[in-house]
Amino acid sequence: MTLETRFEKALGSLEPIETLRSLVGELAAEGYDKAAILELFEQQRQRLRLANREADEDAVMDVMDFLVGWCSPHMKLLSDESGSSNEVIQIKSALLQEPVL
Repeated sequence: MTLETRFEKALGSLEPIETLRSLVGELAAEGYDKAAILELFEQQRQRLRLANREADEDAVMDVMDFLVGWCSPHMKLLSDESGSSNEVIQIKSALLQEPVL
């Protein structure tokens, strides 16, 4: 499946923002780093703008905000040091399990 097809499938879902967030995790697991994922999302944003698909463009921009950290801390995607959202999830899980002193 092409990247454009994957974006279109996410945008056509009932929860496009959540599905695009999942796509970020999939791309990271496939080896794309944060900068490459941002570039892919920017390419799609431009394509959607040219097609006058404002709602879809907004969904893509929301996820881009999550990637760069322009959001609440719990919504952020991929750490700056990590290319994998799984590593971020593992770190957060470990922090939740540590006893608070």
